[in-house]
Amino acid sequence: MGRGKKYLSNAPAVADHLLGGWQLYWIAYFQSGRFFSPSFSGSDPSNTNTFGGRPDRICDGNLPPGERSIDRWFDASCFVVPPAGRFGNSAANVLEGPGLHLHNISLAKTFAFTERLKFTLTAAALDAFNHPNFGLPAANISSPGTVGKISSLVWSGGSRVFEFRGRLTF
Repeated sequence: MGRGKKYLSNAPAVADHLLGGWQLYWIAYFQSGRFFSPSFSGSDPSNTNTFGGRPDRICDGNLPPGERSIDRWFDASCFVVPPAGRFGNSAANVLEGPGLHLHNISLAKTFAFTERLKFTLTAAALDAFNHPNFGLPAANISSPGTVGKISSLVWSGGSRVFEFRGRLTF
């Protein structure tokens, strides 16, 4: 918008000074979920003096995306403590955690007071759509009350954050 642009190209100088020359910056992060391993604790089925480890995997364990929730991210019934005398057969990182979906948006304008003196005003919204980004679920099958449940957020900035910045260039 403003002089020489598609919109408000014939605007008066005051309107052009206030409304013209704004720039929009949008940074979006999309990431698939991190992989993680189920585990168990409290017994030594392999008789190697190691307590806990990876369980036996008797089915896939990953739920379809439409069935996942923060209270049941994966099917814990697909994993069992191995019988005495051997290690569990589950491979490492067979479960996929929640992905990341984050948008940071900024709107900026530079005001020129003289040829050398300029002021840039920026308004920014971090996590602009206030979308929750969850951590990994509890994966210890020996804890039936918590296994498969997500209890943390990845984005440590909390919910949506607004920032206003000023920069003087001379």
